[in-house]
Amino acid sequence: MYYQLINEAKYYEFNNINILETLNNKDKVVIIDISTSNLTQLPNLDKFVNLKYLYCYNNQLTQLPQLPNNLIELKCYQNKLIQLPHLPFNLEKLSCHSNRLTQLPNLPIILNYLDCSYNELIELPKLPENLKDLLCNYNQLTQLTQLNKLNKLNKLPINLQNLNCGNNKLLELPKLSDILIKLYCTNTKLTKLPKLSIYLKDLDCSYNELTQLPILPTNLIYLNCASNLLSRLPKLSIYLKELNCSNNELTQLPNLPTNLIYLNCASNLLSRLPKLPFMLKSLFCYNNNKKLIKHIIHCKSLDINKKYNKYRYIDKLNDLLNYKIENYYYFSIINYYKELNSYNFSI
Repeated sequence: MYYQLINEAKYYEFNNINILETLNNKDKVVIIDISTSNLTQLPNLDKFVNLKYLYCYNNQLTQLPQLPNNLIELKCYQNKLIQLPHLPFNLEKLSCHSNRLTQLPNLPIILNYLDCSYNELIELPKLPENLKDLLCNYNQLTQLTQLNKLNKLNKLPINLQNLNCGNNKLLELPKLSDILIKLYCTNTKLTKLPKLSIYLKDLDCSYNELTQLPILPTNLIYLNCASNLLSRLPKLSIYLKELNCSNNELTQLPNLPTNLIYLNCASNLLSRLPKLPFMLKSLFCYNNNKKLIKHIIHCKSLDINKKYNKYRYIDKLNDLLNYKIENYYYFSIINYYKELNSYNFSI
């Protein structure tokens, strides 16, 4: 535990929470860190009028006292909080994840970071337009924004860049920010996605009920759309490096970007693969159409860069069966072992 005073670089350490109550210069304290101290309650903070940073995470707190008006950042995660007090007008960052919260108070209009994940929230308050990061995964949310007069969801804050709303009960997403960079909406009840930001780089929409994907942004680097109901994929970004489209109903893949280094297309209906990129390091393609095995063995597109891989391509059935995971480039189709033995390939 420690505190810091205005215009001082020095940190004052203490071992007893009661020290805070006996301080003579409470009005000069700007930082209080009482995290990981097994505390069950906090002292009154009324006299800490210039407190800007309060870190009380990883304790046994069930409630917080009234917060100072000048507070900028509050970290109260990993406690046993069931509610939060009124939030100061100047608060910019709030981390209250891993508690027992069922609702949040009104959010300050200048709040730019909110992590309320791993709680029991059933709804969110109005989200401020300044919000850049919203992490609300692992709750009981059925919607992210309130309904407008037309009974449609209000759009998300215009400045939002990072959204993680996975593991909720969402049926749909509202209109996304035009500058959104990361979207994680895994394991909800989504049947469709809204139009995606052209700046989006990371998209994880796995474990939903999607039958199709919208047009993918040209800047997309990471795409995980595994465990949906997809029968086809849209055109892929030329910058895409990782693609997980496993456990769908795909019968073919689109052309693969030259920058792709990871591809998981296992558990689909594929009978062949497109030309594999020069830089590809990991390929998972088990549990597909049986024709895919023969296609892989004789596929000339497996001529992989020697600089990154120990083998240019696998041209023998024995190589395929004995290929080791420690190689930089490997095929995870060992589950086909019995099926492979039933074929009579000319090697």
